[in-house]
Amino acid sequence: LEACLPVAEESGVALAAHPDDPPLPFVRKQPRLVYRPDLYQNLIDLQHSHANQLEFCVGTLAEMPDGDVYEATERYSAQQRIAYVHLRNIRGKAPYYQETHIDEGDVDVLRVLRILDQNGFNGVVIPDHAPQLACDAPWHAGMAFAMGYLRACLKVIEKERPAQCSN
Repeated sequence: LEACLPVAEESGVALAAHPDDPPLPFVRKQPRLVYRPDLYQNLIDLQHSHANQLEFCVGTLAEMPDGDVYEATERYSAQQRIAYVHLRNIRGKAPYYQETHIDEGDVDVLRVLRILDQNGFNGVVIPDHAPQLACDAPWHAGMAFAMGYLRACLKVIEKERPAQCSN
């Protein structure tokens, strides 16, 4: 970070760290860096540059046995540390979890998006690991379903916002 962040700042880009997936303390006897939501804070605190950001993977954070995806969303979006969001849904916790369609898992996707919105996040939300459907374009259809669901959630949030005053 000491070497990379000044270059990122000068270039006007952010470095965005993805949490460990699967979120386990060790994989192949190697220690992991961010296998609990609170460990993101250690990474942020190493260098206080605004270019030191998070690639906020909701699915991976939800898989973490020692964490709350909603608290993590609140914490890091309030700090303005989320560069972009990977959004998928899961059922269960690591190491026993499965990816689901975006509307079927343990994560209340609308709640996550509301928290992001309340904290002023206006970045990119990317559907992540959409399950394939049984059709001629299995991946594309799964991704289209996830995109449509996310768009509908964002429309709900837009309608919930208080009316803007205009002068």
